[in-house]
Amino acid sequence: MTNAHDLLDAFAHARQTWDDIVGLQPDVVSGSRELEHGELVELERRVEAHRDAMDLLADAIEIESDVEA
Repeated sequence: MTNAHDLLDAFAHARQTWDDIVGLQPDVVSGSRELEHGELVELERRVEAHRDAMDLLADAIEIESDVEA
């Protein structure tokens, strides 16, 4: 059973993983040069972490909605 605190924790984690992606600034970097292999690998890693966090957030929202119903 998910409570509001768990839901907010899941949201905070999803936001942090998004901030991690944005912190790489791949769009800004690619405007002046091509991304290097290591940068692409790191971007892929961070996107995967964000996907996982978003899945957890979606599950937390779904569980929270089920509890309220």
